[in-house]
Amino acid sequence: MLQICCKNNNISKNFPIGSSLLDIYNGFNLDIPYGPVSAKVNNKVEGLNYRAYNNKDVEFLNILNPSGMRTYVRSLCFILCKAVEDLYPDGKIMLEHPVSKGYYCALQIGRETGLDDVSRIKQRMKEIVEANIPFHRFECHTTEVVELFRRKGMMDKVRLLETSGELYSYYYTLEDTIDYYYGSLLPSTGYIRKFDIVKYYDGLLLRVPNRQNPEILEEVVKQEKMLEVFKEHRRWNQILGVGTVGDFNVACNEGYATDLINVSEALQEKKISNIADEIYHRGKNGQRVKLVLISGPSSSGKTTFSKRLSIQLMANGLKPYPISLDNYFVDREKTPKDEKGDYDYESLYALDLEFFNKQLQDLLHGKEVELPRFNFTTGRREFKGDKLKIDDNMIL
Repeated sequence: MLQICCKNNNISKNFPIGSSLLDIYNGFNLDIPYGPVSAKVNNKVEGLNYRAYNNKDVEFLNILNPSGMRTYVRSLCFILCKAVEDLYPDGKIMLEHPVSKGYYCALQIGRETGLDDVSRIKQRMKEIVEANIPFHRFECHTTEVVELFRRKGMMDKVRLLETSGELYSYYYTLEDTIDYYYGSLLPSTGYIRKFDIVKYYDGLLLRVPNRQNPEILEEVVKQEKMLEVFKEHRRWNQILGVGTVGDFNVACNEGYATDLINVSEALQEKKISNIADEIYHRGKNGQRVKLVLISGPSSSGKTTFSKRLSIQLMANGLKPYPISLDNYFVDREKTPKDEKGDYDYESLYALDLEFFNKQLQDLLHGKEVELPRFNFTTGRREFKGDKLKIDDNMIL
């Protein structure tokens, strides 16, 4: 027997050696909303078919958990791949990137994708879900897995696994369809409850359940600019010959890593230069742009981008002055807290919005202001005589 400590209810029980996570879930008589889709075993996410042979800490995850949602989406993607393989044996589906609260897919069937194609794929996916077909995971020597994918003509997987450096690799099957996924899948297709696939520009959009309410699908949000950015990214990857991670690994192994870095840096610098030119020429009645806002989550590169943009703006004869919102945090004891009781610095209300807006308005009206500095050690705002007043060529 082995001992399993369930983190969902903080209860420990004994189970036969080799028990699956599904057996363990049923043994604890748990009733997780929407049911389990995966579990953390000693803090590592595993599929529900995983079998335990030693004492473990287990926490069952549902679709509301980010890791659980990823398991759901991976399984849904596999169903989509099988549907396309069944309907278009010579075709190919490329799962590109998340966009519009779904996943953009490019269907390659030798012609333009039509509404009839979308309808057929959706119907086939529904049939696969209703059949409740099990997902199977196999692990063997990497050379065997590589040869298996090579026979299927899946050269992107061949290059990925050949450059992985792993002695043993695993792959998944759904009947006669095989694929490789980095992460766990659901036990079977019947676990899929909500999905949709719709025509989206020149491709498809795989719609997934809402992150807060899995009973409904995420709303489709049009993101034309984001899609264009992704398309340009894909086009440059194809130009450089690194359309997949496997291609990238091969390029690095062959000594082209420095070239890839230099081209990427040059392309980004060119883009930033174009942005600076647009800012320089934009304005009404001879008035120059005075304020540029840069948004993004923590550690996304906003500060680095602002510095690089500043250099390009200076090359246009402007005097940029970067202002970091980090200096406008409220005092620590006033910072909102998240559901775990930790300070939520991602919250909009972690900023002193009233003070920030007043300083911006004063600056834009030509007044001089004293800029704050936030002391992260003391958790308080400080003023050290840093004063600023905008002149004609200055831009915030």
